[in-house]
Amino acid sequence: MNLSIFTRRVVFTGVLVFGAALFLAYRLLTLHFSDSIYVPSDADREVHRGAILDREGGLLAVSVERRSLFANPSEIPDPDAVAGALAPLIGVPRSTLAERMKREKRFVWLRRKLDDDTADRVSAMRVKGLYLRAERHRVYPHGTLASNIIGFAGLDNKGLEGIEYKYDDVLSGARGPARTPPDADYIEGASVRLTIDRVAQYTAEREIERAVRETGARQGAAVVMEVKTGRLLAVAKYPLVDPNSYWEHSPEDMKNFAVVDSFEPGSTLKVIAAAALLEAHPDVLRQKFRCEGKIEVADATIKCTAVHGDLTLDEIIKHSCNAGMIQAVRRLKREELYSMLRRFGFGRETGVEMPGESAGLLRGVGEWSGLSRYSLSIGQEISVTSIQMAAAFGAIANGGVYMAPSIIESIEADDGSAARRFSPKSRGRVIRKDIAARLLDMMKGVVEGGTATRARLAYYEAVGKTGTAQKSMPRGGYHPGKYMASFVGIAPLDDPDVCILVLLDEPPESASGGAVAAPVFARIAERILPCRGVSKRHVNAPAPLKGAPREVVARRGQTPDFRGLRLGEAVRALAGLRRDFPIEYSLVGRGVVRRQSPEPGTPLENRRRIILYLEER
Repeated sequence: MNLSIFTRRVVFTGVLVFGAALFLAYRLLTLHFSDSIYVPSDADREVHRGAILDREGGLLAVSVERRSLFANPSEIPDPDAVAGALAPLIGVPRSTLAERMKREKRFVWLRRKLDDDTADRVSAMRVKGLYLRAERHRVYPHGTLASNIIGFAGLDNKGLEGIEYKYDDVLSGARGPARTPPDADYIEGASVRLTIDRVAQYTAEREIERAVRETGARQGAAVVMEVKTGRLLAVAKYPLVDPNSYWEHSPEDMKNFAVVDSFEPGSTLKVIAAAALLEAHPDVLRQKFRCEGKIEVADATIKCTAVHGDLTLDEIIKHSCNAGMIQAVRRLKREELYSMLRRFGFGRETGVEMPGESAGLLRGVGEWSGLSRYSLSIGQEISVTSIQMAAAFGAIANGGVYMAPSIIESIEADDGSAARRFSPKSRGRVIRKDIAARLLDMMKGVVEGGTATRARLAYYEAVGKTGTAQKSMPRGGYHPGKYMASFVGIAPLDDPDVCILVLLDEPPESASGGAVAAPVFARIAERILPCRGVSKRHVNAPAPLKGAPREVVARRGQTPDFRGLRLGEAVRALAGLRRDFPIEYSLVGRGVVRRQSPEPGTPLENRRRIILYLEER
């Protein structure tokens, strides 16, 4: 063999041996027990996941550093003893740990993302073969707040639900304005800023929770949308989920009820049918329609809530009369009603930036039966989502211009600069401005003296429409005794700012949208409108009862101010009040009313007890 070739081979072999020796030395050093990071051979660069922010930049989701515990089983001399000492410390069963530490592997996870105290205690054990590795851990500072929107990321830093899932590639740096230094051992993802307002979201969640608990409903949802932009200020649901411990919750609880689930809306859809009537037959406003408490149509009998007599279209909406609406839509062609429903976005996704959005169901005219036109006019044979319904009523509030609902404000680089802004998107005009104004006026009657008097606001003029619909079954027909109760409201009337939808799933059988959903709207609106800078108008501020108790109650629907009334005056006022509201009352003491419970201005409720405390002058 040529000597030079032999020499080169020896040198090359020597270099390989020396390199291997250096690598082994490095691995032995890194395997010494410490808090230093051990990276498996197939691991990629660590992801520093971007934050999720509210509209003001407040943190809703953020990544922090946590230490995870792993073992090299080949280095552990007595797995059973180590497992026994470690199990109570990290909360993993002894048998599980022992099994893992006996595997023929050089790397096994024992417990991911320990809290700092536990990690320090493990480190202090100084056990050969146990190692700690720094990882990024997803934390949700506000717990359940907006959890149905945010979703969660799993142990491996992958988004699994909600915005975490929908924008996983942006948050993880796979797509978007990642600004990771070239020599860094990590990837810096971008942040996602939502349109969510924390005050609105918190208020909506608390009020939906209260309503579900008080009524015994199965679940509930509330949507708050900014009328002029389509931006979603709140998308709330109950039951709530804490993403910090997502594994403790069922998949059903994880669902974003307002986006994923669709339902028959019931009488809220009468407003859309009225829009079609006003557009095709403006003279309908001069007509009257007879309600006898039920109506026969297409071989079916459809009942009404009462015998309403002769009604105008305004009064049909005010009293939510089925028979009157069915008679009115006889003037409509199928295509006219269908076209209006499609223009308002029913039967298709809104495009809101949340996963799993349902398109609802609106069958084409060719699939309609002889009953379909009438069923649709009262909110049957159609399914909608809460987001769809809020957007539709938002278009009415916006003068007839439909704004696509949106929940993303911007995508931001790690330095806080907005790399991409999501501007409001209009789908154009769906109805004329004059028709929109007329519909608002109709819905004013619903709140002022119709089916939603409990939606009145003390300091703003609100309008809206109630819905109470029997729940449909997947294979046709309806669940006996199971209903969806809803209310869609707009406030303030003079310059609409927000559209609020409230939905309760399976409240008590006798509960209507006006009874259980309308008060939730009122409580949400009263709280968030001042926070949005909408000045109070004192439209329905509580006033003393003196002289005209029944007139005041009928106009306001709130607990009057009895303070200052003498005993006889208070009794007469309460008697007048009972003619409109079946309340209970108690009188404590004699003389003049000094205190009362509930406070003046509290919404009146059937069977509520009013207590007046009297004192002698």
